[in-house]
This record gives sequence, structure tokens and C-alpha cells, in this order.
Amino acid sequence: MMPNFPCCHVLAGRHAPTLGGESPRSGRCRASLAVALSTLAIAGVAVAACSTGSADQVTRPSAVGMTSSTPAYYSDGNTTLYQVAIPVPLPVRKPTTAERQALGAAPSGTPYPHAPFLKAADENLEVHYIITNVDDAPHAVWLLIDPWNEFVRWEPGVTVVSDEETLPNEGYDHLLSIPPKQRVEGTITSDDMQEVAVKLASVEKLLASAQAMTPMSTTTAMSAMDSSLQTTTLANHIFDYHNRSNSGDPLYTPWIPPVIAGLTGFDLGLRTEEQANVAVEVTVDVIDLNGNRFVAQDSTDTKIGLPPKVLSPPSARF
Repeated sequence: MMPNFPCCHVLAGRHAPTLGGESPRSGRCRASLAVALSTLAIAGVAVAACSTGSADQVTRPSAVGMTSSTPAYYSDGNTTLYQVAIPVPLPVRKPTTAERQALGAAPSGTPYPHAPFLKAADENLEVHYIITNVDDAPHAVWLLIDPWNEFVRWEPGVTVVSDEETLPNEGYDHLLSIPPKQRVEGTITSDDMQEVAVKLASVEKLLASAQAMTPMSTTTAMSAMDSSLQTTTLANHIFDYHNRSNSGDPLYTPWIPPVIAGLTGFDLGLRTEEQANVAVEVTVDVIDLNGNRFVAQDSTDTKIGLPPKVLSPPSARF
């Protein structure tokens, strides 16, 4: 089955952006959003709340940008990467003490410490983005979505394979070509956001499994390193944009838990291989399919907030 690439089009000019292949992934650096946006002069996005339910809504815009003075996050003499990111929490309601106690133990075959309060089936999410390039040259830009659920926050990092090779690990990334002096808008569909939740839950199960801790190599001296690298490779395979949970992939399917925790937020980022003046702004359409898992925009209910644990591949460095 072919993957559903995000819908996108150029807001100015005649040519649509091209979608490219995968690229090494870096760790993250945080840029000053105010400086980036003032430098890039990002156009505003109109936002209106939905009226289909008390907690169904369009989130307020979140934006992050990099400038030509943003320092490289990673450089090894062969590869140089520039990256910025910000957290984007979704308005998930924090469960009450009684609700938490009623959740019970984690279902068999899941990696969670207890049953999830928010399941993937409880939500419908659609992410709308605008990427702006104010330079006179085109740029290849990766739109980065590193997901969270109520238990973990995905931080990919990089893997040092050898003295000559360092490979940034995968998140849920999209490569787009942004023409000069133009903006590109697009949508990450609800189906793709469901897939993001499945990918995170599957990698969470992989990394919690005994197999992730057991050497896969028969060479004793290298077994620990081989196991770490192989587990990281498998995590990257699961997160690879082209690999889907419904494809019957023998390396992916066995790790899909019977219950998928819903997304409670994500880290939004941009990455380039050259200095650039680019920025991204997103809003998220949120539909509360359960009916009481999200906080309405006019509500004072407490939100669930950041997950308590950062999850990374075993060989990741930052």
C-alpha cells in the first residue's frame, strides 16, 4: 500500500513542492521564536473554533523558525544540519484522581504502566501547516513531528555508527522543496496522525521489550553494541514515513500493541542542510471522539501536560 503523503501546495507561484526521500535526523536546538518570526515576517493564519462539540476545536497557531544566523546543531566535517523545534501540547484533559484509579492495569501486550486515559480511538487530529521561505533561493526543508502520548515523548537523537559515520535517527518527517520567496501550505491527515500514534506505541513496546535488552549478535565482545544498533535500526524502520502499520510489514507488525495510546502533543520542528530563513506555523483540528477527553478552549480544566518520560533509541546521543 502506498503511503498517504501530506497534501500541500505553493501559496505563491506555479509549481508545487516536491516530496523527497528520507534524510538523516538530528537532535534538536531551541530557537527564539520571537526573533525568528520577526525576521521572517510570517503571514498570519485565521483560526476559528469548531462548533461540533464542547471540546472540538482548532488550536491556536504554533510557530517556529530559523534564520541565516542559526548555528548548526550537528556537524562532522561531512554533514551539517540545522534544526529548530518547539513543543506543541494538545488540549488533552488531565484525568481526575478517581478517573486515574479507575483506569486499571495496562492491557496485556502493551508497554504502558497503566491503561491509557486517552486512546488513539478517542481522537481525530488533522495538522495544517504553512512553511515560509523568505530567501532568494529554494530550500529543501524537513517538517518534523516528534510525537508524545501521556507516557513518553519521542526524542530521536543521533547514532554514532563509527568514527566516520553518524546517522540521525528517525522521527515522523516530511521533506519538501520550498521555492524562493514563497509559502507552502499542507495538511497531515487524520489517517497519518493515527499512524503517528501507532508508530510511537510500537517503538515504545519495542524499547520496553526484553529483546531490546538482549544481544542479537553471537560475538560476545560486540554483542551489546550490535544489539543497541539493531534495536535502533528497527525503531527507525518503524518510524520511517513509508512503512505503514496496515501493510503487514514483518518488522513492524509484531510490535503494534493491542491498545494504542492517543497523542497528547508533539515537538514541531524544521531541519535543513544549509543556513536558511524559513519558518513553519501549524494549527491542529481536534475532534474529541470520546466526548470528554479534551479541554474546550473556554474551559479552566487542567491539561495533561508534558509526558513524564523521554523515549529515545538505545544508541541515541544528543
